[in-house]
Amino acid sequence: MKEKIEYEVAIFEKKRSWYELLLASVFYSAIIYMVTLIVYYGFIEVSTEICIRACVRLVFFGTYCFVYGLKFSATKNLLVDLDTNLIISRYIVGPFSYDVKSKVTEFEYVSFFQDKWGEYGTSLWYVKNRHYKMYSFENKDAAYQFSLDISNKLNIDLLDATEKGNFKWLEKEGQK
Repeated sequence: MKEKIEYEVAIFEKKRSWYELLLASVFYSAIIYMVTLIVYYGFIEVSTEICIRACVRLVFFGTYCFVYGLKFSATKNLLVDLDTNLIISRYIVGPFSYDVKSKVTEFEYVSFFQDKWGEYGTSLWYVKNRHYKMYSFENKDAAYQFSLDISNKLNIDLLDATEKGNFKWLEKEGQK
């Protein structure tokens, strides 16, 4: 029998919108169509030339469809177990999930920053100047609130790194 693990912090990404799932299904359907063409022209109605062209299209266009299908259908959940200092990133596409486990020694602080594309990201920093990039946000307030919630839950410091070269440690007293 599996042992149930209690996580101190669990962050679940919202479900995908209907139009994102529709786009993902279009991309996945294109892949299925290309594979069907390969099987049909490779084994049923044997035509080497058409089968080779379909294989080449599958390699190039199918890769594109697969990547964008994942982009529009995958969600990422984050679980933090403070007892074992384990971070689990759970990537979910439909009924399938894949866990990436990261063992850390001790959490130091949470930072939020602006990246080169203008989005605001959050990172969880731990011993030996290593970090785990958590999520990206479109505005500074959402990144700040998320970082504040995480730092309060983990009882660690909060760093505002939105301005290059002007990092500020933020006081968390009275902020919720």
